[in-house]
Amino acid sequence: MDRLSEFQTKTDRVRKLIGETNLGGILLSKRSNFAWLTGGGQNYVVAASEGGVGSLLVTPEGVYLLANNIENHRILEEELDGLPIESLVYPWEIEKSEKQKAIQSQLGGKPLGADGFEGDENLAAEIMRARHPLLPPEIERYRALGRKAEEVINQTCQELQPGVSENLIAGKLAGRCLETHIDATLRLVAFDDRIDNYRHPIPTRKKLESRAMVVLCARSQGLIVNVTRMVSFKPAIADLRRKHDAVCRIDAVLNLASRPGVSLGEVFGKGVAQYRTEGFAEEWRLHHQGGTTGYEGRDVKGTPGETEPIVAPTAVAWNPSIRGTKSEDTFLVTEEGIENLTESTDWPQVRAETELGTLDRCDILIL
Repeated sequence: MDRLSEFQTKTDRVRKLIGETNLGGILLSKRSNFAWLTGGGQNYVVAASEGGVGSLLVTPEGVYLLANNIENHRILEEELDGLPIESLVYPWEIEKSEKQKAIQSQLGGKPLGADGFEGDENLAAEIMRARHPLLPPEIERYRALGRKAEEVINQTCQELQPGVSENLIAGKLAGRCLETHIDATLRLVAFDDRIDNYRHPIPTRKKLESRAMVVLCARSQGLIVNVTRMVSFKPAIADLRRKHDAVCRIDAVLNLASRPGVSLGEVFGKGVAQYRTEGFAEEWRLHHQGGTTGYEGRDVKGTPGETEPIVAPTAVAWNPSIRGTKSEDTFLVTEEGIENLTESTDWPQVRAETELGTLDRCDILIL
């Protein structure tokens, strides 16, 4: 499947949604949705933004790029080359009014659906579902991203030394990502007691003494992988050894339970039950456990009673944690089983044996 075929398949999904909702068209402004529809095209200028400087309007008759005269030609030439997308350009100084006129001219008097930024009807959840299942080219891009992200975090962790700062390690993650043409959307680094105290440790000037947790969310062509690694300069004491073995078994259960058609609530419930089995019944309450992923860090999180089903092929990123440790990789869920997209081939492993089966998970690396 080439890029044009991928684009046409996804456009058909959006047009099906247009027909079901009796709208004149759907406007995609979020970076995630722009990248999804275009097979990896980007519409942003500010790296931290959720929305972009160009939007795609899908109607029953066509697909249109709406962007001002500053952005229009670059997006067309560098992000949308070869795709049958018509340009609706307007001067930047009157963008607000002219963009609305351009949209209305294509709707035939019907209302506009959108992904949360504009429009008469918010279809963010419905558009998220349209992104599933993943197509073959997306799976190949995902595999390539997983290999790159694993290499980045592995190399960075191998270079850890007592005395380095969390900020320095976060900077190395970001730099290596850019060097390999991927984007570090999240970099969490915690040393020593900060691992115990915070589940989302934004990096600080704290210096490494003996233990490290490094977390990376990396994006390429819109797709995102999530990965965590634990490192120590001392052999794991008995309490940490017990916790990490337990969290690896919980992680194994969550991933092995992720099957096509199974609800995220059901998978989550199996994970919570494993927390109880391990003797850490309340730890799940201190951090979300993950869920499906793709063009967002998480599309839908696993929570009690969540009915959203897993639609294969898709990706999941579960991230169970127990005070002082955590386990996380991004897995592809298919009809045949699961595939670790961020698998480490040269990292010590824990053979996590559970009632659902056995799965190798990353151990604490002792340097």
